[in-house]
Amino acid sequence: MTSLNRRDFLKGCCAAGLAAGTSERALAWFAPPDLQPAAATADTLVVIFLRGAMDGLSLLPPGANSPFRADYEVARSGTRVPTSGTGAALALNGTQWALHPRASGLRDLFQSQHLAFVVAAGQKQPVPVVRSHFEAQANLEFGFGGGTGTNIGWMTRHLASGGLPATVPLPAASMGSLTASSLLGSTDAITMDSASDFRLDTFHWSWQDDDPAHGLVGAVSRLNGLWNGSTLLERAGADTLGSLALLRPINFGLYNATSNPGGYRPSGGANYALNYNAGFGNQLRNVAQLIKLGLGLRAVTIDLGNWDTHVGQGNPSQSYDWFGNQVESLSAGLAAFYTDLASDAAGNYMRNVNVLVVSEFGRRVQENADGGTDHGYGNVMLALGGAVNGGVVYGNFPGLRSDQLYQGTDVAVTTDYRQVVSEALIRRMGNPNIYHVFPGYAGYTPLGIFQGTDLPPSNFDRIFGNGFDGA
Repeated sequence: MTSLNRRDFLKGCCAAGLAAGTSERALAWFAPPDLQPAAATADTLVVIFLRGAMDGLSLLPPGANSPFRADYEVARSGTRVPTSGTGAALALNGTQWALHPRASGLRDLFQSQHLAFVVAAGQKQPVPVVRSHFEAQANLEFGFGGGTGTNIGWMTRHLASGGLPATVPLPAASMGSLTASSLLGSTDAITMDSASDFRLDTFHWSWQDDDPAHGLVGAVSRLNGLWNGSTLLERAGADTLGSLALLRPINFGLYNATSNPGGYRPSGGANYALNYNAGFGNQLRNVAQLIKLGLGLRAVTIDLGNWDTHVGQGNPSQSYDWFGNQVESLSAGLAAFYTDLASDAAGNYMRNVNVLVVSEFGRRVQENADGGTDHGYGNVMLALGGAVNGGVVYGNFPGLRSDQLYQGTDVAVTTDYRQVVSEALIRRMGNPNIYHVFPGYAGYTPLGIFQGTDLPPSNFDRIFGNGFDGA
């Protein structure tokens, strides 16, 4: 079943046409040459949101010789990740940290220096500390340092200010049934549960049948005739149909020699068939295929939910390991994604693909009486890519003693998530306008996570100070 119907298409064309005169991207298109944003790179930024507040201390627990291990063991018993015996954590060479035992894919990526972790990361004060999923997710995705601002996502502001060429067929995609808040307000992004949803095939059977000899004109050709003028609305409609036509012939199904010989064949033996969260694996596979197609994909969001582990979080030394199921999906999915893009016959696409993994906040250090963990504050971020200075755990971890915890209960935040994202935008995406992307943020310095050129950070007010942006 397709997720796009005729009414949605027509509404989208109208919205795109109107937005072409007033949207953020349009302002960049028609600005004088001396006010144009810096030229964007051809890199792709993929942001994976672990919705529900992932327990960073279970994904990346203190290792056996860590100065934080004793305090960790005092706070955790039913949810503890052990360092020996059944379900022992995976050691990360040269660090005081370990990994959940079902994160072998992440361990391999870390040891090969393609993956980095950032500890004690999150929405740093003076951002108001909230423990509501809805508020914390909104704060993070709108990027205003507290509050939702004008409901324009930080990714939208990045696309608008980053010098994106106007002719890119598919600039951004939000993988899911709803558009991620970080892409709200964008006329560049499409939303889809899977790439096969990006079709306009809800007409009757003859919608794309053209038979000039018998005077038969398919519905899709008739639509092309509706948008052949030069007005903004007609140009927007033509662009939309062009994108649809571009993706329509692509077979996004997985290769099968018998049932789907024209399907997609991941490179390097990459296996997206996850034991848990199959949809996550399919979305990663679709994104990899879109990147290889060279459609100009610059920004992608993917959600992986069900991390809210108040009750029955489990641990790897027992048969019940709910959190481990989640970790396995994340680890195996990212490992397949990296393998697929890094080992393609056409070249190593991962040199220009950058993955950030975030969650709205962490969990409390002290586990609760229900075998779970409650809402906390500081957490772990992940950075993956061919241009990531991996094999390193970044950030200043403040400790797990009660006097070192935020409000005596939570891991404190010492690294603002905006600092990590800003480094990706500057060094990899070529967008120095981070103070426009994150209004209210200041004092950026790179952590050294990503390779690339440091550009002077700016706010891009020269173009967007006219009020259309609303930021």
